[in-house]
Amino acid sequence: MTSNEIMKLLILLAALLVGTVLLSVGCKEQADQAAQGWSSSIKVTESKDSLVGGVALYKWHSTIIALQGLNDRSARCFLMNPDAGSWTEVQLTGVPLGYFWAEPEIDQASDRALFVQGYMENDHLVMNALVGRMSGRIAVQDVVERKWLTDKKSLLGETDPNVHLNGSGERAWPQLGFGIINGPDLYIPYCLEGRAYRGNSTEDGPFSSGVFHSADSGMTWKLERVSDTNASLPSMSKTKDFYYYFAVGFPPKPGEGWELWFARKSMDGNSWDAPKVVTKTFARSALVWKYVAVAEDATVHLCWLDQRHEKRRFNMVYPNRENYEVAYCQRKDSDANWSEDVILSKGLLYSYSPSMSVEGDKIAVAWAGVKTSADWHAPYSPNDIYYVTSSDKGKTWTKPLRVTDNIREGITAGDPQVMLLNGTIHLFYIQGKLNLRQESPGLTKLNQPSWPVYYQQRPFPD
Repeated sequence: MTSNEIMKLLILLAALLVGTVLLSVGCKEQADQAAQGWSSSIKVTESKDSLVGGVALYKWHSTIIALQGLNDRSARCFLMNPDAGSWTEVQLTGVPLGYFWAEPEIDQASDRALFVQGYMENDHLVMNALVGRMSGRIAVQDVVERKWLTDKKSLLGETDPNVHLNGSGERAWPQLGFGIINGPDLYIPYCLEGRAYRGNSTEDGPFSSGVFHSADSGMTWKLERVSDTNASLPSMSKTKDFYYYFAVGFPPKPGEGWELWFARKSMDGNSWDAPKVVTKTFARSALVWKYVAVAEDATVHLCWLDQRHEKRRFNMVYPNRENYEVAYCQRKDSDANWSEDVILSKGLLYSYSPSMSVEGDKIAVAWAGVKTSADWHAPYSPNDIYYVTSSDKGKTWTKPLRVTDNIREGITAGDPQVMLLNGTIHLFYIQGKLNLRQESPGLTKLNQPSWPVYYQQRPFPD
């Protein structure tokens, strides 16, 4: 069992231990307001494993595409029906296996889609990009596919001879984020690291973060390096006048929060600005790492999990309670800095996995969480789905409203995905209950099946 698997099991066991406490206080503590106006929930698909393996949502003209990546790197594809209340599974054709390792970018203005994959082998980064035109229900046609190699020196500069991109005879994988399609300009954001191999030990670094850029619709690609710091979770957004690159940086000091930073480049520029920090209180736990950046016209909206009000507990090994909050800020192209951030989940003790969508002046943010709980609460503990809205481009916000009602039954709802389309809020989330099996006295194993992925909708509130 790997260290990640052990950690996940410990969290699941902790969630089970607090379940009884949560159920005993649930009736008393469910005084938070339930939302009205939502349609009944319908099951669209099932996750791969508990909260792992939901769907990613894409606007496509007057409908929505929901893609669910599978273990073989293919994907299930669901298309919202014209009644906007049901979904049909359709076959996505024209894309070879492997390209769902990173989420695709779909541009409804041009009907084009960008699929990417990459790996590191023999001290080279091997990249593959496929650009095609979306048509029908749903096919990718007029495909242009390119493969290119980038060597260690181009990525990391001059390094110690012991530094390599991958172990001997092994493959390693870069982090690839959502790309950008803007006319003939295509961008793929990445983060990667080298490692120094010295005998039986390894040291992380040096690092490289940046983008691959094509100015000719994917025919040729070049590297644009943004930072050489330790970074993860790369993503991009495009406003009216700028490209934005986001990543999460390593804490400057042990025990501090991670840094969520950005760099930007003007549409007609050739170089990226130096990276600047948006917040130094990005939630540190790798299990709940999440931020969302969405651009609309000349504004980029940013939402993340924040640890600034995290409580401490008397425990030498795990002193941090990990009671995170959902934070939001924005920046216009003409602004000198980001707006003052706002805590959207105020009144809830725990929050996880925020999702955000923007349509004109309207913004919707959804997340999983609970108003109050005993200690050792976690994403796999009983949680509900909450949401807030803004009708004035993020200047003011509603109070959090609860969509689901799961706490009394010890049910977990999580990984929400929200999308605004034509004045309607469309919401997906995973929901289920932990299933731990007693193998023998003192031996409990996780016997977790897939959980249903549900869909609900409601009009954007007046």
